[in-house]
Amino acid sequence: MDFKGFATSKTFWVKFGWGVLIGLLAALGVLFYTYLMNLGLKFLWSDQPRVELFSGSWKVVLIMTIVGFLVGVLHRFTKAKGVSVGGIIKDGRVDNRFVPGALLISLLSLIGGFSLGPVLPTGMLAGGLATWISDRRKLSEEIRRSNVVSSITAAYGGLFTAPLGAFLIPLEMPHVQTIETYGTLIIAAATAVVGFTIFFISGGYQFDGLLRLLDLPQYTLLPWHLVIALLIGLIGAAVAWLLGHSINILKKIVSPLNHQPILRSTIGGLLLGLVGMTLPLTLFTGSEGLVYVVENAVQIGAGLLVLMIFAKILATAGALSTGFIGGTIFPMFFVGGTLGTVVTLIFPDIPIALTVGCGMVAVTSGILPIPISFGIYTMLIVGLPLTEAIPIFVAGITALFVMGGFGLYAKAPSPEKNVESEH
Repeated sequence: MDFKGFATSKTFWVKFGWGVLIGLLAALGVLFYTYLMNLGLKFLWSDQPRVELFSGSWKVVLIMTIVGFLVGVLHRFTKAKGVSVGGIIKDGRVDNRFVPGALLISLLSLIGGFSLGPVLPTGMLAGGLATWISDRRKLSEEIRRSNVVSSITAAYGGLFTAPLGAFLIPLEMPHVQTIETYGTLIIAAATAVVGFTIFFISGGYQFDGLLRLLDLPQYTLLPWHLVIALLIGLIGAAVAWLLGHSINILKKIVSPLNHQPILRSTIGGLLLGLVGMTLPLTLFTGSEGLVYVVENAVQIGAGLLVLMIFAKILATAGALSTGFIGGTIFPMFFVGGTLGTVVTLIFPDIPIALTVGCGMVAVTSGILPIPISFGIYTMLIVGLPLTEAIPIFVAGITALFVMGGFGLYAKAPSPEKNVESEH
């Protein structure tokens, strides 16, 4: 079949129909998940914690300790494990024994204020739904794989209200380039738009608040900006490596408690609550925290911002190591953006839109090797036009080369893979 043959291929249209249907259901499922998350956040944090340094209250410790206990109970009585979205796309399926418990734990983790994001659980939800329907209907492996990709792109097209970035994710993942792959990408593009449409309508024709989150002054691209991007890409790769190995170290420390998940997660919630009370910027996904950092960078100072980078890494690694489930991308957007802010504080002649954008892409691309997708999302978050966004792609690709070229993706534990239930 050549490119023109799709329109006359019954097999393709069967795949297309299943992909769009499951993409629609996945987007609706993710919409319901995010609704529950936002409802829980409003209920539990009706008086939003202040983000200023050292301004937390004991309420933070109480909430996170109780949530830690509940997470431990779920680990005790369910099979729960975080599964990387990259692994789901590569395998073309997810083991649904792990999904229900993981979704409940991730929902509690996000509502409880832990330094995690919704990217992993929503990807698991979409992939799990696609696998379940495909298995129930006894669909072929080719259609099942297409359904899994389509469901995830629909989920992310809606979650970010940015279908182009979602569509590119499976293209950047490891795959064999065939005519069937091209057909799957066409279906993925369609389902990304389906997911976007559902979220766009349900949000009152408003884009997600993450887009244009930062209002940074524009700059004119100069050749030396590319060198800065390369250097930030190197630093970002180092930060990503630090996150992965922080998780590894903390997992070893808490490993004696793995057979006592209630105690493990309760202690984790207590300790991370104390960190959150002391440094409120370590709480939640980090989106609002990044706005505060950028707007108050001069008053905070470079030294304290560097401390916040390490504290946020510790908070994310600590949560993942003690049984909480969630993604690392949103918190690492905060880390990368804060890193970029520090660079501009030290070197004021470097535009802050350049450093923040490069930092966000470099750190996240060091975790998950999809720099083009992350570059598009960062452009939308920072509000950069394509002409001035070239350096952020340089930073992301640099981090990818460093992590991939030295085999660090393989050697470091995956931050997107969480503690597995021992029960």
